[in-house]
Amino acid sequence: MPEKDWISSYFAPLARSSGAAGLMDDVAELSSAGGAPVVVTVDAMVEGVHFRVDDPLESVARKLVRVNVSDTYSAGALPAEALLTLGWPEQRPESDLADFAKAFGDELAAHGIQLLGGDTVKAPAGLFLSLTLTGVCQGVSPVRRAGARPGQDVWLTGQIGAACLGFDALERGETADPWMTAYREPQLPAAGIACLVGQHASAAMDVSDGLLGDAAQMAKASGCGIEINLENISVAGNSRDLAEILRLTTWGDDYQILFSAEKNKRDEILSHAAASVMDIEIVGEMTAEPGLRALWRGESVNLPETLGFEHGC
Repeated sequence: MPEKDWISSYFAPLARSSGAAGLMDDVAELSSAGGAPVVVTVDAMVEGVHFRVDDPLESVARKLVRVNVSDTYSAGALPAEALLTLGWPEQRPESDLADFAKAFGDELAAHGIQLLGGDTVKAPAGLFLSLTLTGVCQGVSPVRRAGARPGQDVWLTGQIGAACLGFDALERGETADPWMTAYREPQLPAAGIACLVGQHASAAMDVSDGLLGDAAQMAKASGCGIEINLENISVAGNSRDLAEILRLTTWGDDYQILFSAEKNKRDEILSHAAASVMDIEIVGEMTAEPGLRALWRGESVNLPETLGFEHGC
């Protein structure tokens, strides 16, 4: 099927925004956010790198959307409009494309996202995808990584390590492990986190490359340090083994939100989280001394050399 027919058959029906013009043009008009700041993010996924070759395409579609939504949440923004780039391998049948498009459309709808357009090409090797996503800020400006200050609380949503355990299960060839879905389809915090971050956080980022590595990055960007109490982190499987906790907190693919906030905001943050039915916990504190320090039962921990996934060529 020609590329233009892919677009008209599978993706034009999903692009309901007037700015999309039925995906008939190469550009799209962004809708007005009523004066609120708009952020934009993009994430790419490559077969064999960001998802397994045998992962169902429905889960690939859901993961593509969620990893981008996580970025908007961490900026204190709600997702709005999207552009999709799709490199489709010639050996994959059209029925696979239909499965992908159905799940992709359902996931966009679940987050209130409008598809504006994008590009599709035939790929000579594996599947690759890229989603560009805008988000409307729920505060006066986007929340950056660089806003933390010494003495602030460090908060974390949700659970860390579920994706790691799911990947382990798939590597063992298991087919019914409960953690498998967490690896294939990130479990994001409730959408209320965008408003919470936008109104209360000084700095924030999503946890995608390993909690400890990402915490160190937020501290470095803010020109200060960070202390993490490992006992306060909710880890998948509820392990109390330090070596396992370090493994889970440096693996990645969690897509929870890490943020700092003033101590006098604790009651407001907890109230906001309760209203959104969101798991959240204070896991540490920003410090004046640069670098990352991790504590276990009140004692400093010797950290592994690699604190998370490192991107590179």
